[in-house]
Amino acid sequence: MLHNTVYGVLSIITWTAFCYKAKDLIKDPRNPELRLLCLAIATFATPFVIAAPWLYVRLDRLLGYPNFMTLVVYVCVATCLTAFVALLVSWSSAQSAARLRHRLLVAYSVVSIVVMIVLFLLGDVSDAEHAVDFDAHYASTPYIAEFLFTYALLFAVSMSGLVRLCWEYAKAVDKPWLRRGLRVVAVGAVFGFCYAAPKIISLFWETPFTNFINSYIAPMSASVSAAFFAIGFTMPAWGVGLDRFREFRSNYRAYQRLYPLWSAMIGAFPQVALFPLSPRGGGWTVRTVHRLFRRQVVEAPAGLLSRRLHQDLEVEQTGRDLKLLVSRQVIEIRDGQLLLRPHYDPEIAELARELATKRHLAGDALEAVIEASQIASALQALATGCTPAAAHSVLPHDPADGDIKEEGLWLTRVADAYRRSPIVQLVLAADREKPKGQVATK
Repeated sequence: MLHNTVYGVLSIITWTAFCYKAKDLIKDPRNPELRLLCLAIATFATPFVIAAPWLYVRLDRLLGYPNFMTLVVYVCVATCLTAFVALLVSWSSAQSAARLRHRLLVAYSVVSIVVMIVLFLLGDVSDAEHAVDFDAHYASTPYIAEFLFTYALLFAVSMSGLVRLCWEYAKAVDKPWLRRGLRVVAVGAVFGFCYAAPKIISLFWETPFTNFINSYIAPMSASVSAAFFAIGFTMPAWGVGLDRFREFRSNYRAYQRLYPLWSAMIGAFPQVALFPLSPRGGGWTVRTVHRLFRRQVVEAPAGLLSRRLHQDLEVEQTGRDLKLLVSRQVIEIRDGQLLLRPHYDPEIAELARELATKRHLAGDALEAVIEASQIASALQALATGCTPAAAHSVLPHDPADGDIKEEGLWLTRVADAYRRSPIVQLVLAADREKPKGQVATK
């Protein structure tokens, strides 16, 4: 039952990894490295399907050859190891000595597979089914003992080579997710070596724990190794996707947080918007459902992203690039602040500072509230048609020093204060109550 469960879980993990890489192979079928990687993962995933005792026995009965699935499993694993080593050969440096060593290792793997098949067919394993304890039961059977030794030695040599090569390559590559993936594979190879070494020892040294090691410890080590391999060899692909998802999530949150301040600026100064939105179209119908597959644009009513068709190619491109949308928000908010500068009032800033200080705000939190208060007050003055008596030299606070990313983070804090801070509302209320031409005080 334990073997069925563990092998079933590992089958799902490894075949999922295969499907993940197979879609890349479909897009680029002539890529030799993708071919090797898919072959390696598939031949590592197959044993976890057919080695499950409930299926192992049924397949043997179907073929009429007891324990034949053991040969299939071991040949699959050996093929997987050969494919992994060949993949590392393709990744290796151009130095002839390094390539020669790697190619000799591949040649050794191929010869070992042929020897394994011959030895298994020469041996006699027809007494009964041994889905779980094959190695322990036939450890002294002529030809089968040599078959097991050839397989275990190939496994140990391949795992030790993978540990060394993957760790060395991880130091040389400059792609973070590839480096992490190679290190995960190296850890998996360590568990793989822990699978092979006890098997080799048990062939020469019989102990009371030999059967337990061969039947439980070794298969579990191989299972852990397979999981690490499936994760490590696919990590460069899904790791990049994970980074993109994190970037999208970060930009999405920034877009939502900046939206109230940005929409207020666009409402006051529509001319600063690079991509003005056209009126929303009607709902989807059977006749227009094909439009779902055309380019669309992201818009944010009330700060919530939605999608709709747009005829402007520039806007369509923007809709596929949330990062550009956030950048446009930052730029357009700054453009709006420049146009609002004549309405900035130093006394509003002092009032906001005094109120914020009483609430124990300091640092960037304090400056963000002051900036938001200045913007809200200036927008209120603009909306009511109040013209300042004289220009003020009040410049927007800018801790980013020209860095667009840092500027976005800063304006996000200002936008949060603009939307949520009670101090901003207090400043606006005081500003509305002041006599015309004066600034309200506490």
